Amino acid sequence: MEQAGLACAGQSADKTSTKGGAMTGLQINSAAAQPQIEVFDNADAVAEGIAVKLLGVLQETVREEGLAHVSLTGGGAGIRTLKAAAALVAADGVPTPDWTRVHFWWGDERLLPEDDPERNETQARQALLDLLVAEHGLPEDNIHPMPCSEEAAHPEAGAQMYAQQLEAHSPAGGVDGLAMPRFAVMLLGVGPDGHINSLFPGKKSLRVTGQATTGESDAPPQLGPPLRVTLTFSAVHTARRVWTGVTGADKAQAAAEALSADPDVDRVPAANARGAQETIWHLDRDAAAAL
Repeated sequence: MEQAGLACAGQSADKTSTKGGAMTGLQINSAAAQPQIEVFDNADAVAEGIAVKLLGVLQETVREEGLAHVSLTGGGAGIRTLKAAAALVAADGVPTPDWTRVHFWWGDERLLPEDDPERNETQARQALLDLLVAEHGLPEDNIHPMPCSEEAAHPEAGAQMYAQQLEAHSPAGGVDGLAMPRFAVMLLGVGPDGHINSLFPGKKSLRVTGQATTGESDAPPQLGPPLRVTLTFSAVHTARRVWTGVTGADKAQAAAEALSADPDVDRVPAANARGAQETIWHLDRDAAAAL
């Protein structure tokens, strides 16, 4: 694995900039942690590297704070990471957290029927969470899926429902002005178009601030079902650690643009994927080829 630090230019989020003569109105959150880069040989190494660190951070957070909250992601890299975590949990002698003290959330979800194979929740349960419930003491109540289509008639309704779940686990006074738990880690994938969660290039959801969730009714058709619920940039920036897992040559251009010195967040939302204390991009060599 290779490691490097990256300092990206940024201005305060309430300022606009001109790119190609157009006012974008979207800026990097310069108050958040600047991204570091870790490059791995292949996609499996990316997943294992993140999984090892995740278990360690969850143990540390539970030990120091009594509870740990983590936000999961879907996609190839996200689910591969959960499978790697499951392998570690099943291995002899690997330290793991007290799972009764860990809560699992999601950064986004497709508004589909419960148990639909395209739901991030369904894939995460198959990869890791069902194992933790069945064999390692994770309470079912510690799993907080976003609403399914039987529960929410449209994405905004689902967003409001999830906001209520987040608020129920918020510390007194909230987190950076939002009623939600403080995530020890937020895991994110990055799409070939540069999206994170269901925050897609050019969409109004990119400009939603001051709330933890929002709905998306028109996700790009090549990326799956159009109706989504997603955490906002405001919510992303409250996480102590934001870790991306980025694999494959089809992500190389998006990664290069996101990690450039002056990225356009409206064009590449992943550029604004930053944690309050730490931001790490984990890439395989194919995804890092254009850096």
